[in-house]
Amino acid sequence: MALIQLNNKNMKKIDLFFALSELLCILVLFNACQQDEPETEIVYGTDIYELKTYQIERDPGVVRSGWGMDMYHLGNSMLDSIYFDADRLPPWHPNNPVANGDAIIKQDAEAGVQEFRYDLLFYNEMGYTQNATGDYTAQGNPVIFIYTDPTNADNSAKATIAGTGVAFFDAFTYADITPALIARLQSDPLVILNDHRTELHTPTIDGKVTLADDIYPFYETLTIGNKFRPGYGDLPSGNNENEIDLQPVFLIKTREGLYAKFMVTDFQGTGQDTRKLTLQWQALKEN
Repeated sequence: MALIQLNNKNMKKIDLFFALSELLCILVLFNACQQDEPETEIVYGTDIYELKTYQIERDPGVVRSGWGMDMYHLGNSMLDSIYFDADRLPPWHPNNPVANGDAIIKQDAEAGVQEFRYDLLFYNEMGYTQNATGDYTAQGNPVIFIYTDPTNADNSAKATIAGTGVAFFDAFTYADITPALIARLQSDPLVILNDHRTELHTPTIDGKVTLADDIYPFYETLTIGNKFRPGYGDLPSGNNENEIDLQPVFLIKTREGLYAKFMVTDFQGTGQDTRKLTLQWQALKEN
């Protein structure tokens, strides 16, 4: 009987061994199947790595809700930028700082219907100063906001100054992205413009406006902000900025985690384009 009991115990051990072996084989096969599944690769258009140059309105009345830039996008270049409509603002826009903003849809023959997801936003906030009569006059204060998602920092775009001048911009490539530059990349805090506005009631104003004295301290907290001009906007004229060749060049890490270079080459245009600035960017290819 003792021998029979020993055999039964051995049989149970053998059964357990085979059961564990089967389970291990199932896990190995499952893992192999998971690894065999190809990852979905996003293929961007051939023009995504071309130099993009635009003249943008600086007039606050024209660019009231800002001009967005999507540096990596599906489809052709018609999908890389847009003037926002005040009635339809995307999620986390400074004038609509909530998650459930409108999806901005653009149609492209190559990529079909796509949601526009901006990385940078050129904006022009009016700054009000009290005049001799006690009333207030306003002047535009251009700024560049970086897209911020307060619920997930990995979804936010980031930037840092990489150098200065058009010559530096032209020469800068993916190979020049050093660990030190990457370590300096910063996102913006979530911008809620209404928090920086003051309620005024005068003969010409009845509501909340941004006082000029409050703008510059606020802009200084931003990664790009008003720092896209030499001297941070202190030059008396924008016409000679391209001759000085000291415009900051920014390294951008987009919402997708990809890299681009960006700069404002001319703050002030000439002739009929006096109130337009010229900016440019280029997506940086790894190889």
